[in-house]
Amino acid sequence: MSLAVRLLSVSALAIACFLAATFVVVILQVRERTVAITLKQAEAEADARAQAMSGKIEALTAAARSLAGAVERGIASGGLDRARIAAMLPAQVEKFDLVFGAWMVDTEEGLDGKRGPSDDAVQGTNTDGVFTPYWVRGAGGLEMLRPAAVDRQAEYYRLAATSMKGAATEPYEEAAANNLLMMTVAQPVIVDGRLVAVTGLDIGLGTLAQSLESERPFGEGRVYLLSGGGKWLAAPDASQVMKDYAAEGAEKVKAAIGKGETVTLEGVAGSDGGTVYRVVRPFELPGLNARWAVAVDVPATAISSVVNEQTKILVIGGLFILAAVVGSLLLAVRTFVQRPMASLLGDVGRMSEGRLEQPVAGQERSDEIGKVAVALEAFRHRLADGRRLEAANAEQRQLSESERRQSEAERARAAEEQRKVVEALGRGLADLARGDLTCRIVEAFPPSYVELRDNFNDTMDSLERTILQLNATVHSLNAGIGEISRSSDNLSRRTEQQAASLEETAAAMNEIAEQMQTSTRNAGDAAARVNEACADADRSNAVVRKAITAMEGIEDSSEKVARIIGVIDEIAFQTNLLALNAGVEAARAGEAGKGFAVVAQEVRELAQRSAQAAKEIKALISASSAQVQEGVTLVGETGSALTRIAEQVLSVNRLIQDISASAREQSAGLQEINVAVNNMDQVTQQNAAMVEETTAAANLLNDEAGTLRDMVMRFTVNGAAEALRHRAAA
Repeated sequence: MSLAVRLLSVSALAIACFLAATFVVVILQVRERTVAITLKQAEAEADARAQAMSGKIEALTAAARSLAGAVERGIASGGLDRARIAAMLPAQVEKFDLVFGAWMVDTEEGLDGKRGPSDDAVQGTNTDGVFTPYWVRGAGGLEMLRPAAVDRQAEYYRLAATSMKGAATEPYEEAAANNLLMMTVAQPVIVDGRLVAVTGLDIGLGTLAQSLESERPFGEGRVYLLSGGGKWLAAPDASQVMKDYAAEGAEKVKAAIGKGETVTLEGVAGSDGGTVYRVVRPFELPGLNARWAVAVDVPATAISSVVNEQTKILVIGGLFILAAVVGSLLLAVRTFVQRPMASLLGDVGRMSEGRLEQPVAGQERSDEIGKVAVALEAFRHRLADGRRLEAANAEQRQLSESERRQSEAERARAAEEQRKVVEALGRGLADLARGDLTCRIVEAFPPSYVELRDNFNDTMDSLERTILQLNATVHSLNAGIGEISRSSDNLSRRTEQQAASLEETAAAMNEIAEQMQTSTRNAGDAAARVNEACADADRSNAVVRKAITAMEGIEDSSEKVARIIGVIDEIAFQTNLLALNAGVEAARAGEAGKGFAVVAQEVRELAQRSAQAAKEIKALISASSAQVQEGVTLVGETGSALTRIAEQVLSVNRLIQDISASAREQSAGLQEINVAVNNMDQVTQQNAAMVEETTAAANLLNDEAGTLRDMVMRFTVNGAAEALRHRAAA
C-alpha cells in the first residue's frame, strides 16, 4: 500500500470518525431541540385547545350569568313573574348547540317569598309548588320538564347556592339521556342580597369530546380532556370516559391539575400502542371556580421522524463532505505528495545507481518535501564527495601500500645490516676475549656503522701494537735477566776462585767492571723499555676505555632505537584503535559508510602489521643490546687485564732500578778493590753477599718476567710478533 493511499485512508477514517462524532452530537442536540420545540409546540397546541375550550365554556357561563342577571333585575323591578321567567329559558337552549337544557330552581321560600301554584305548567311549578322549569332538547324539539322532586343538596344547586357565585359541577353521565356526558353550569339569582333561585345550563360534553377526538396534532397526535377530578372526558378509548386517569404519571397529572401547572410525561403508551410524549395543560373554567386539563399526545415518531430526516440530511451532507474532502485530499496528495515524492524517489534511484551529476528537484519548495529535497541534495554532494574521497583513499592506499612495502624493505635491510654489524662486532669481541689480537672486521658496514668498524679495528691495531711492544719488552727483559743470571753465576765462580788466586782478581775485577757497566746499561735500557711498556699499557687501557665508551654508545643508541620502536608500536596501537572507531562509525552510517569501513579495515591491518614489525625490531634490538652488553663486559675484562699487566710492569721497573743501583754499587766496589787491594778479602766477602742478593733478585725478576710472559702469551698477534713471542718463550 502506497503512502498516498495510507494517508488518504487515515485522513478519510479520521474525517469519518470526526463527522460521525459530530453527527452524534448534532443528532443528540437536534433530538433534544426537536423534543423541546415539539413539546413547546405541544404546549402551545394544548394551550390553544384549552383557550378554545375555555372560550366555549365561558360563552355558556356568560349566558347563564346573563340569564341570572336578567331574572334578578326583573324580580327586583317586579316586571317578571314565574311564567315570564320560565319563558326565558328555552332561548338559552336554542342559542347554544352545546346546551342540553336550561333550568331554574327557587329556594324553599320561593321567588317572591312564597311558593307558586301547584303543578302549573305555565308557571313552571311542580306539584309541590316549587319553581323548577327545565327546558331540554327532546325528540320533537324543546320541551319543558318539571321534576317532581328537587334535591337542593345536589351539586348543581348546592355549589352556587353555597358560594353565591357561579359554579360548575363535575362532568357526569346522564342516565335519562342515554348516558350523555354532561356538566352543569349554575348561577345564583340574588335579589336584594337574598338568594331567591339558582339557574343554570346543562351542557352536553359529547360534542366537545368528539371535536377533540377528531384533532390530530403532529400528524398522528391526539387531544384529550380531563376534568378537575382527574377523570377522562375525552379519552383514548370510549370505555375510559368518566374513569380516573390511570396511565403513566397519574400522580403527576393529578398534582399538575391541582396546582394548575403544565406537566410533560415521557414514555407514555399511546392509543395506537406507540410511545408518546403527553403534555397536560390545566386551564380554568372562567367564573365557575373549576379547572379542567387538556392533554396533547405527541407521538415519538413525530420527533424521531424529524430527527431521522435531519440525520439523513446530515449523513448525506457528511458523505458529500467526506467525498469532497477525500477528493481534495487525493488531488492534494497527488499534487503535493505523490508527484514530488515520485521525483524524489527518481532522484534517490539515480543516486543509488551512482548517477550523481543531476541535482535533486524540488529544492525551491518551502514545505517538508523541499527540506527533504535539500537534504537529499546535500546527501548527493556527500555521496559525490565520498566517491571522490574513496578514489583518493584508494590512491592513498596504493601509495601507503607502496610506502609500507618500501618502509618494510628499508626496515628489513636496516635490521639485516644491524644484525650483520652486531654479528661482526660479536665475533671480534669474542676473538678479543680469547686474546686473539689479529682479528679485524673486514665486512662492509653501512655508512652509519663504518665509524664503529673503524674504531674497533683501530682499537685492535693499537692493542696489538701495545702487545707487540710488550712482547719485545718481555724479550728484552728476559735477555737482561739471562745476562744478569749468567753474570751472577760468573761472579759467584770468580768470587769462589778469588780466594785461591788474588792475581787474577784485578783482571777479573776489570772484566766484572765492564760487565757491570754493561749490566747497568742493560738495566737502564730495561727500565726505559719497561717505562715504555707501562706507557703502552696506559694507552691500551685508554683505548679499551674508548672501546667501552663506544660500546656504551651503541647500547644507548639501541635503547633510543627501542624507544622509537615503542613509539612506533604505540602509534600503531592508536592507529588500530582509531581504525576500529572509524569502522564502528562506518557501520552506524550503513550503506554510506561502507567505503569508510573498507578504509578503516585497511588502516587497521596496516597498523597491526606495523605493530608486528615494531615488535620484531624491538626483539632484535633487545638481542643486539644484550650482545653489546656482553661485548662491553669483555672489553672491561680486557681493560682489567691490561691494568694488571701495567702494575706488573711497574713492579719489574722497580726491580730493574734496584738491579741498576746494585750494579752501580758493584762498580764502586770494584773501584774500591782497585784502590784497596788490601781489603780484598773483606770486599770479596761483601761481593759474595751481594752476589747472593743479586742471584735472589735475579731469580725473583725471572719469576716476574715469567708471569708477565705468561700473561702476554694469552694474546695472539700477527706472524712476526708470533715469532718474537716464541723466541721469548724459548
